[in-house]
Amino acid sequence: MKKTIFVVALSIAGFIAVWRFEPGPVHNTAAVAQAPSSTSAPSTSATSTAPSTSASPDATVTTQGTAESGRYGTVQVQVTFTGSRISVITLLQAPDDGRALTALPRLQEEAMQAQSADIDTVTGATETSESYKTSLQAAIDAKGNR
Repeated sequence: MKKTIFVVALSIAGFIAVWRFEPGPVHNTAAVAQAPSSTSAPSTSATSTAPSTSASPDATVTTQGTAESGRYGTVQVQVTFTGSRISVITLLQAPDDGRALTALPRLQEEAMQAQSADIDTVTGATETSESYKTSLQAAIDAKGNR
């Protein structure tokens, strides 16, 4: 009987530890780069950060999406296009804790594969996913307005 109580107590402690687990930082070194989150005032509109060279079909253009604030933090992306393809997605602002740490690299990978903002949200990080998709779409739209 004493062993049973001990095993049940350890099992409960283990379940509590797993339940309260918060993931640590994720480093994604693929074609996606992440800049440290900025504490400056967020941009409220899509802006261009590189000159447009429409003469060459393989010109490199970089645009920024809107800074989307939510309950879990602000998300803002910068997209570099080579021709009409997305070549790099950089996080300019991102939440530094919680589910966003695992959700943002997945969202970036899906966006690179889809070459658009039409990607699935990450379960458990719905608000962060929506902020990411909105900022990404604003950056893509800014490129289209060139």
